[in-house]
Amino acid sequence: MTELLLIRHGLPVAGVYDPGLSPEGAAQAERLAAWLAREDIDALYVSPFRRARETAAPLERLTGLTATVLDDLREWDTDVSQPYTPPEQINADDPRSVALAEGRYEDFVPDLDRDAFRARALRAMETMLAAHPGERIAAVCHGGITNTYLATVLGLPRMFWFHPGYTSVSRVRRMPGGRIVPHSVNETAHLVAEHAVA
Repeated sequence: MTELLLIRHGLPVAGVYDPGLSPEGAAQAERLAAWLAREDIDALYVSPFRRARETAAPLERLTGLTATVLDDLREWDTDVSQPYTPPEQINADDPRSVALAEGRYEDFVPDLDRDAFRARALRAMETMLAAHPGERIAAVCHGGITNTYLATVLGLPRMFWFHPGYTSVSRVRRMPGGRIVPHSVNETAHLVAEHAVA
């Protein structure tokens, strides 16, 4: 059995190009690393975006692994020539903010080539799964990629169907016969105060 952990990056700073993590996001990444260091992770992959690379850094330090940058793990908003704003910080009167607040996640990204994005998400996951049979793989990426891949595995009609927490972990397993089975969605126990590492 092969296990793949899909990890959303920590909270980034707002209003800059290809942002790194905010102080809160850096703390989230440290908690994530301390939590996952107890697991036997065999391979670590990361999106090329800075917020993902900085989230992976504490896990690299604690595990001794070096993250492999996989371009196909990048988010749907691949144009980093525009300042980034975390979805939760978009102005309240912006239609995207309203869609997010109402749980209409599909409407948050209206102008997207969904077929191409889905194909890229599937290609990214297959690349990692094929390279590490029988191992546990951690991939630090983005909410849209995680949404799209899990929606495909679950056979859901919508590509964007839940809002992953920052540094949340969602797991799938490839069984010996090749079938992909979801194991968990949006694990955030490491962010709960009584479970967090100081």
